[in-house]
Amino acid sequence: MEFAGEQKLQAQRANVFNALLNPEVLKKSIPSCQGAEYVELPEGRFLKITVNVNVAILNGTYDIYLHATEIQEPSHLAIEAEPQNSLGKVATRCVIDLADDAAGTLLSYNVNAALSGKLAAVPEFAIKPAVKGMLDQFFKNFEKQIPA
Repeated sequence: MEFAGEQKLQAQRANVFNALLNPEVLKKSIPSCQGAEYVELPEGRFLKITVNVNVAILNGTYDIYLHATEIQEPSHLAIEAEPQNSLGKVATRCVIDLADDAAGTLLSYNVNAALSGKLAAVPEFAIKPAVKGMLDQFFKNFEKQIPA
């Protein structure tokens, strides 16, 4: 499953980049996020977010560990996560590119999510509208958190 899009933000590119890696900003931006903090794991440094999900068969509270890779400040990064539960796993990779724009910053994203287990049986038409709504809410909240 893939999602791609662009969002114009009225903030400087460096501020947008830094906000994408700021746990407090993400906690206030991610819908239903109850907590966000950096944790050190044997595999490296991860951003642990705790979210209450209310999508299809995924209802519940989850700890999701995000790992930032390909960091090229202030214009590019990738975020990877592989949350799983008894129903399966969602291997996700989001590539984010930032460019200067007349209004501030143009954020482009491309997400690839591979579902396995029972989760793979959920049709895309049931998931995509919920994800789109969460992305719209994220960007609405996110822009409010970024200093211009």
